[in-house]
Amino acid sequence: MALHRRLLFLALLIVAAFTGACEPPLHVQLASSEESLPSPAFVIREPSRSEGAPRFDLVRISHVDGTQVWTIRARGSLGGPGPARLVYGVVPDGFEEVQPALPLEAGRTYAVSVSGEGRGGIHFRIREDGSLTAAP
Repeated sequence: MALHRRLLFLALLIVAAFTGACEPPLHVQLASSEESLPSPAFVIREPSRSEGAPRFDLVRISHVDGTQVWTIRARGSLGGPGPARLVYGVVPDGFEEVQPALPLEAGRTYAVSVSGEGRGGIHFRIREDGSLTAAP
């Protein structure tokens, strides 16, 4: 009987691990190939949903070393719909600023992290002329 309970417990752990790992992704990308300083825009999509706004409640933009340069979060319920287009430094309706936007600097690489129902992100680099490019 003890072996049966252990096997059942192990099976439940495996199911829980796989279920928790099935978090839907959020895709983040530059809004266009023309994005530049001072206020680049990003597009956020949730491919698992054919309609409706992507579900997220936190956006962090930071230097690649982790130093935050702008953070916003949803004011109300977590995991609700967020904007599909986000402009750096512009707080969308239903969100509040946690870390005010600092000026982005040419020659630096930044990370955008979006989380809520799912997670996603992108790295981007600012060229010396102020234009942006996706970075590995």
